[in-house]
Amino acid sequence: MGRRRFRRKTGNRQYRRMIIISTEGTVTEQEYFNIFNSENTVLHVKVLKDMASDPNNVLRRMKRYLDENPLQDKDQAWLVIDKDRWTDNQIRPLYDWSRSLPKYGFALSNPKFELWLLLHFEDAKGIKSSR
Repeated sequence: MGRRRFRRKTGNRQYRRMIIISTEGTVTEQEYFNIFNSENTVLHVKVLKDMASDPNNVLRRMKRYLDENPLQDKDQAWLVIDKDRWTDNQIRPLYDWSRSLPKYGFALSNPKFELWLLLHFEDAKGIKSSR
């Protein structure tokens, strides 16, 4: 008997769509969005982090990243912040930026991102805002 030859099929690995997210939070948001990074998903999430968390820095961080790493065709860039103490004038530039290209997005959680996560598991009846 002759030796069997094993040949591995070579395939093309599909490009995983990249979602770039700049958040004001440095812990909860990053932990949540990184859940989507696994070998089985069709996308890859990159969370930009920095200790400076005001809306202006969230936008500046994203612009700096995109200057060095342009988006591919199916990629998206998102800004994610809490309403918190920020005024409409502080938030408006982020919204305006998100409207400048279809690949850009803006998510505003009100009052906090952590409440939005909690609402996946609990009913919000009886919860009152501290404001």
